[in-house]
Amino acid sequence: MIPRIEQKLEINKSDYPSVLQWMHKKNAKFLYPERLICSIYFDNFNKDMYYQTVEGITPRKKIRIRTYNSRDFLNTKSNYNLEKKLTTEHSRYKEIKENINPNIYIQDGIFDNLYGICLPQIEISYFREYYEIDNHRITIDKEINYKSINSELIYKEDSFVLEIKANINKDSDYISNLFDFPRTKFSKYERGIDRINNKLNNY
Repeated sequence: MIPRIEQKLEINKSDYPSVLQWMHKKNAKFLYPERLICSIYFDNFNKDMYYQTVEGITPRKKIRIRTYNSRDFLNTKSNYNLEKKLTTEHSRYKEIKENINPNIYIQDGIFDNLYGICLPQIEISYFREYYEIDNHRITIDKEINYKSINSELIYKEDSFVLEIKANINKDSDYISNLFDFPRTKFSKYERGIDRINNKLNNY
């Protein structure tokens, strides 16, 4: 696992043009074409990863299977990767297992040494833009959809998310000065579980 710094900013859709304008003034470099990302997130029976995210407990993990180019997780020609993200007090680590067969994990679950058997909880998809400012990678996630695993319910997120990703050795004060705006706590997994549960409760 490679440690890195991740900081997030929740953006109103109406503010998106202003953010792009700000990035242009910062001489943002366009890195890759926009692409559609689709992931299934896993958790154990008690939803420990969800509750640890809500409470801000560290260390904690996120476990997901990710693919690309389709909002229909099992209907894509892209490969599937198993990703485990570990969040500690000061940094984040990501471990990737590439080119897996997702059906095995969806049916039998994923065993984790901290959480035990973890099963599919929610499907999350969104479009991602990729930029770079002064050797810092910037992504913007938009048109975020949360889809229930056990029903056809879909919730469309109102917000966009800008994320700053930097090497763990980068000076945190320099990052704060370069990106002079307030950070927010935003977990797609946490937000998705909340939104789908609220929608189910209102039926």
